[in-house]
Amino acid sequence: MSDVASFEQALADSELRPTWFEAPAFRTTIGKMPSFAFVYGVPGLVELRARNEQGVIVRKDFDLDDEEPGNRPIDEKHVEKIANGLFDRPDTPIQMITLAVADEINGQSTYRWRRIQAVSPGVEFGMFKLFQGVPAHIENGQHTLEGLSRVWRRVKDKDFGREGEVKEVLARSAAPVQVLIQSDRNEINRIFVVAGQTKPISPALMTALDQSSYANRLGTQVGRRSRLFTDEEDRLVYLRSAAREESLYSTAHVRGFATATLVGFRDRTPELRESNVRKVLEQIAGPTGNLARALSTVVDQTVQALDYAYEKLPGWRDLRRGRGAAGLTPKEFRGKYLHGSPAGLYVIGGVLGAARHNGVSPLVTIEALADLPWERNAQEVRKSDGEQIVVHPMFEGTLVRFEKSVTPDGDIVWLPATAGGARTNYEAAAERVLRYLGTQDGLFKEFASTPTLQHLGLLASARRGRPRKTTKG
Repeated sequence: MSDVASFEQALADSELRPTWFEAPAFRTTIGKMPSFAFVYGVPGLVELRARNEQGVIVRKDFDLDDEEPGNRPIDEKHVEKIANGLFDRPDTPIQMITLAVADEINGQSTYRWRRIQAVSPGVEFGMFKLFQGVPAHIENGQHTLEGLSRVWRRVKDKDFGREGEVKEVLARSAAPVQVLIQSDRNEINRIFVVAGQTKPISPALMTALDQSSYANRLGTQVGRRSRLFTDEEDRLVYLRSAAREESLYSTAHVRGFATATLVGFRDRTPELRESNVRKVLEQIAGPTGNLARALSTVVDQTVQALDYAYEKLPGWRDLRRGRGAAGLTPKEFRGKYLHGSPAGLYVIGGVLGAARHNGVSPLVTIEALADLPWERNAQEVRKSDGEQIVVHPMFEGTLVRFEKSVTPDGDIVWLPATAGGARTNYEAAAERVLRYLGTQDGLFKEFASTPTLQHLGLLASARRGRPRKTTKG
């Protein structure tokens, strides 16, 4: 073979492509996904992490609009705890770092595996090479890697004292690394959700990450398409659970709202919620069994209803008007209206679930909901045991309660306080609204019927079992 032919053959075999690293490794297969496990020296691993701008080990916050994988936000306290622990005891074994690498980029393979020998059934030993320019996304171990990097940066230029001792140990240490060959972003996220829970994941991020769940896909897609969230940035939260500043609700809250329109409050466990949502989608899909198309139909319907509610419901329509004298900021809305809380949002979802169950137009139902007193400080005076008390006209003891207080001048005032976001509270609030609407218009007369309340999970079916909890007040 000529030198030119040899060169071309070597190039075709990827022998001459620049590499990030090459290491002896064990190859296994997880399902159909190749996996490579090896150990890598701490200094080299930290160097790969430091060069993430060029593509080696990549870590970034998860972004709904990004096509690449992302991570949960870094917990600084957790990183510091790991870093301090490694500095105090550098002889501590380092936990495994798991990376995800696509199979190919722009038609070129991202890695090369040279098999040396079989070790046991399903296990091979050989050389694993990762080509230059290929990003390795952190699947699990971001806090461990960041803590390790901080310790190494602290000691790498020190040769004396405690820093020198730590440097000597870490320089001779290696960390276990696992590389998963996986190109599907949703699958990478699913693997992390299932296998990477060394630290609790917020429900909002779990909803956004785990798109293998129909309930999660429903909530995420409704949140990404509804004008309530798309009119301004940052209204939808997915990296944390609580709404703050310019945000309104999290992806988990939108999932709770959207699934309530399908299955009511029969979502006491993730498994039960997913099972009940899937049953509804199967009914919609019919003989075709196309659940993806059924889900798309439900998303379209839910977005249409939520967009209409955005125009009609007090509070939401003020958000739609924007900021200033005519409108509200998200923070002002959350403080002024009861559906600024997740519990209030779930009540609206439950009522729309009753409408769906009875074949009543969700738009007409929303118009009826718009007439309810959603303001937190809405009040009326009643008599109780011969005393005048102040209560909320609709949601007293469920979404809100008024508490009596005495001013320094001796005046008696009644101030609204949040009743709490417990399930018993928002379920009781939803049932109260359903019974009220059932008395106001014949169109809604079945909203408080036994079949409807059973469908929504507000009334136990005629079978043995623990009775449903009820709220007090």
